[in-house]
Amino acid sequence: MLGAPTRGGVCNGRQSGFSRPALLGLVVAVGAAGAMWFYMQKELATTRAELAAAREQMKQLQADAPDTKEVTKLRAQVREAESLRKEAEELPKLRGEVTLLRKDKAVFEQAKAENAQLREWAIRLQAENAAVRGQNQSLAQAAASPAATAQTEQTRKAICIANLKQIDGAIQQWALENKKQATDSVELKGVLSYLRGSLLPRWGMCSRRRWKTARSR
Repeated sequence: MLGAPTRGGVCNGRQSGFSRPALLGLVVAVGAAGAMWFYMQKELATTRAELAAAREQMKQLQADAPDTKEVTKLRAQVREAESLRKEAEELPKLRGEVTLLRKDKAVFEQAKAENAQLREWAIRLQAENAAVRGQNQSLAQAAASPAATAQTEQTRKAICIANLKQIDGAIQQWALENKKQATDSVELKGVLSYLRGSLLPRWGMCSRRRWKTARSR
């Protein structure tokens, strides 16, 4: 009878070793393996693309990175700037020291000038002392000689007379310009302004006598 399975046919299917569940499991396994393979290929492609992008980025970074010489130059500039900053911080201190040195120099120059002036005065004083000693020796020699003593006395008298005339002239001029009378007292301050140097002449002994005489008029 057609369409009816025979016993022998069933036995042939079993002898082939593949039942429907087995075939279905095999198909599922093959599909899963294929899907896994495609997934792995996709992941591998993605990884390769990311790696290529990373390499490209690395090249770009290397290209953009500064040159070693430029970095060295920049570091040198930084060190120079730091040195300049320190010098700028020390500048006020250095200026203060310079100011002190200038003051010390000014004091030294002043002391030097004063010392030079003192030396000049000392030399002048020595010369004057030598002149005085010479005059004293001359006076001593003159005192030892009677003729010289008489001449010195005459000289003194002549000087005294000249001084008296000078004082009398000053008194007359003072009295005339200030409209003084003969009975008015003579004022020393007023008369001095008419004398040479506003001082009484030397050899004041004769001058004082004449002054007393003038005041007693």
